[in-house]
Amino acid sequence: MQHTTVGITYTQKFNLGNYESLELGINLYAKVDADEEASAETLLLLKQAESIVKAQAAPALKAVNHQAQVKHKPEWVAASDEEGGF
Repeated sequence: MQHTTVGITYTQKFNLGNYESLELGINLYAKVDADEEASAETLLLLKQAESIVKAQAAPALKAVNHQAQVKHKPEWVAASDEEGGF
């Protein structure tokens, strides 16, 4: 039985603001049997790679989003929190 190897390289750049970015990438490979469709396997690898990269970026993006929300909190919200709130 003859095998073919298919592979993909997937990278994505995430904007963190303040002229900063996070670039993550992954290489995935799979052996494909002669009776399998190589393009279908490649598409599956691409979907897996997208999922993995987004999952790895999620904690960093969540932290940046939280910092941005705290930094851009309206002053009236910050003042009401300190005074015991509404």
